[in-house]
Amino acid sequence: MEITVTGSGYTLTWKPAMIVCITAPCPDLADVEAETYEIQTATSESGPFTTYKTVDASQKSISIPATERGGELIARVVARAKGAPPANSTPVMATNGFVSQSAYYPGFGLTADVVGGDVSPDGTKSMYVRTIDKESGQYEFQTYLAELRNEQVTATKLITRQGGPGKFSPDGQQLVYPSRTDNAYVLYTIATGEQRTLAVTGLASMRDIAWSPDGKWLAYTTQTNEASRLWKIAVAGGNAIPLTPAVPLTSVDAIRRPAITWSPDGQFIVLSRSRSDENSTLWRNVITYLSAAGSGEGKAFDTQPGWVDSNPQFSPDGKSLAFLSTRTAPSGMVFSLWVRDLATGRPRRIELLPNLIPSDDFSPRWLGNDRLLFMATQHGKKGFFTVFL
Repeated sequence: MEITVTGSGYTLTWKPAMIVCITAPCPDLADVEAETYEIQTATSESGPFTTYKTVDASQKSISIPATERGGELIARVVARAKGAPPANSTPVMATNGFVSQSAYYPGFGLTADVVGGDVSPDGTKSMYVRTIDKESGQYEFQTYLAELRNEQVTATKLITRQGGPGKFSPDGQQLVYPSRTDNAYVLYTIATGEQRTLAVTGLASMRDIAWSPDGKWLAYTTQTNEASRLWKIAVAGGNAIPLTPAVPLTSVDAIRRPAITWSPDGQFIVLSRSRSDENSTLWRNVITYLSAAGSGEGKAFDTQPGWVDSNPQFSPDGKSLAFLSTRTAPSGMVFSLWVRDLATGRPRRIELLPNLIPSDDFSPRWLGNDRLLFMATQHGKKGFFTVFL
C-alpha cells in the first residue's frame, strides 16, 4: 500500500498479494480472493485502528480529505472474504506538509568517497572520512579535520589513514574517533593535536558512539553476530561499564540498529531496539530511552508492526528528536526523515524532493535547532544534504 500526499488530502492505493504454496498444507489465505477491502485508520502510531470505509474488491484506491485527518494519516487495508481470515496490509504513515528544499552540504569536501562525518557545535569545524582503495583488497580510511567558513572547507588536516567517523565533544574542543591502528577509540585535542587512546578493546564489534552533555562520558554500542550491548566509559579513562546485558540479536529488545544519541539532560541514552511482543509476526524497531545510570528502559515510542525507526538525534534545545523511519514505505525498507515534537509526542515527515532518499548509514546531525544535515541517495549516488525545518 502507498499513500500519496497532496495539499488537499491523501490518496491510498494498494495491490492484492498472492501467496504461492511450496509445500502442503497451504495457509487458509491461499487461493482466496478478497470480496471487500476495509480501509482502517488510526489516530496514533500504536493504534488502535477503526474502520473508515469498506469498498468492493474491484476498487484499489481511495481518497481521504486532509480536513478529516488533519496533518497525518496512519492507515492499513484489510482484505475480507467469506470462509477466510482477514489479511492485513502493513500500516503506512504519511504527514501532510510542504516540500522542504534541500541543499548540498559542502563541509565534508567535494569528493564522492566520503562515508561519514560530524560538525562541531559552533559550525566552524568538520571531520569526515574518505575510503580510498589503494590496491585490491587494501583500503585506507582517511580521517580529516577541516576548518569551515560559511560551511565551505578552507583547510584540512589528515589525522590518520586508518580511522573512521568520529564525534565532536559538546564544547567542540575534542574529537573522538576509532583507530584501526590502535584497535581502540582515540581522543584528539583539536587545539594541540594531542592524542590519547581510550583502553577499549574489540573495535571490530563497536558501532556508534555519543558524548554525554557534560563531556565526561562516552556511550557506545557493540554488536556481533550473536549479541548486542550498550556501554559507557569515562573520558578520563577506566574500565567500560555495561548498561545493558548482552542481548542475543534474535531476542526481543535486541539493539539491532546501533546508532545512539545522549539526551540533553544527561539522563538517557536513546537508540532503536526491536520489539515483537513474543510474536514474530508483529516485529518492529522502536526508539527507546535507556537509563545512562544503567537502571533499564525509561520510555519508548511504540510503532506499528513492520516499521523500522532508527538513527535518533536530539536537537540542541532538547525539544525535538530527529530519526529515520521506513513507516512511509515499510514493504520496501525505504527510509524517510522524521522529526518528533517531544512536547506533544507527534512526529512529522520532513518532505523532501522525490529523488532524494535518506540513508540510514548516517544519523541526521542538527545544525542549530531548525536545520538538519543528512546523508541521502540522489539518482543512485550518495551525498550529504541539509534541510530547513
